[in-house]
Amino acid sequence: MLAQVSGLRRGVVKTLSDGLRFNMNMARTLVGKNVNVYLKDGSVILNVRVVTAKNGKGNGGPNINCKAMKQGRPTKIWLKEIAWTEQLNPYFAERA
Repeated sequence: MLAQVSGLRRGVVKTLSDGLRFNMNMARTLVGKNVNVYLKDGSVILNVRVVTAKNGKGNGGPNINCKAMKQGRPTKIWLKEIAWTEQLNPYFAERA
């Protein structure tokens, strides 16, 4: 019974990791919110506000523009480089 459960879990994890990826619909829901962005190379961009999400057909692909709290210009991040994002508490910036 335990072998069946562990085999089931492996199948579920494989399906979730292969089937889900960060796409334009997910990016559009984050516009105007503070997030942590986890990239596929293992690096993390902490506490940025997603300014825009653009399809960018002529610019090399879909991307999001993120702006740090004290940064003047938004930074462009390609969607193909993003592994996942974590939405932050909306009151986090006000309390800090």
